[in-house]
Order: sequence, then structure tokens, then C-alpha cells
Amino acid sequence: MLTYRKGVLGIVIDNKNKFLIAQNIGYAENQWRFPGGGIENGETSEKALLRELSEELGTNKFEIIQKSKQIIKYDWPAEVIEKRLKEKGKTYKGQIQEQFLVKFFGNKDKIEIDTNEIRQAKWVKYKELESHFVFKNQWKEAKDVINELLVSNWG
Repeated sequence: MLTYRKGVLGIVIDNKNKFLIAQNIGYAENQWRFPGGGIENGETSEKALLRELSEELGTNKFEIIQKSKQIIKYDWPAEVIEKRLKEKGKTYKGQIQEQFLVKFFGNKDKIEIDTNEIRQAKWVKYKELESHFVFKNQWKEAKDVINELLVSNWG
């Protein structure tokens, strides 16, 4: 029986309250997400998130501000499960992710995306997120967690 992969998601903001979003290499042109990834054995979710951000974006200029109380759980499409099974010999049903508010304090020009995982990354305003988050329930879940984290941190 397939289980859910444990993962982390970073809602990364800059000093102008823009959000960092990424487009995985396997995504369509209109599909985006917050950066993150899987938790390795023995890692805390916080360490996993900082590792994933560093690996995917080529910088460690991130500070975790707060962990969300909300957990995202979703199933992968059958074709993703089949592809992972063929490529890796194992797979999951989907992913269950912890979410964090993260502050970026570095120079954006120093970000170097890992092109093996990410096609592109960009900074967008809050009002632009909805048009980028096209997966089922993605915008609703993002809006809920942003409201939870930003209200509790900046009132």
C-alpha cells in the first residue's frame, strides 16, 4: 500500500512582501508552487526546508519565521506515480507537507536555481498568486496559510 511522502513548503517573502514561486521542470507553463521538497530520514522539517531551499535556489539567505498549523495533503496523478515507480523503483501515493513562513534576506541576483528540478522561479505580489496556483485547492490552501502566518506575525 502506498503512503504519503513527508515534505515541506516554504512561503518565502522578501522585504517588499513579494512571494517566491517556482515552476518544477515537469510542470506545464501555467503551473507554479512555493519552493520546498521532501524530508530525508533523520531530518527535522525545519532542516529539510532550509536544505531544500539552498539546493533548489543556490543560496542560504533564508530565515524561518513561523510554522503553520495547517498541513497540506494531496494525491499525485497516476502518471506521476507510474513515472516515479519506473525511475526510482518506489513511489508514494502523494505528499503531506508542513508549511513555513520564510524571510529571504539575500540578494535576489545571487539566486541560482537548480535546473535539474526547477525550470524557473520568480517573485510575485500577493494578488498575482491566484493566477499562478492552478492545481486543485492550491490557491485556497495558500490563501488560508498566508492569512494565518502573516496576520499572526504582522497583525
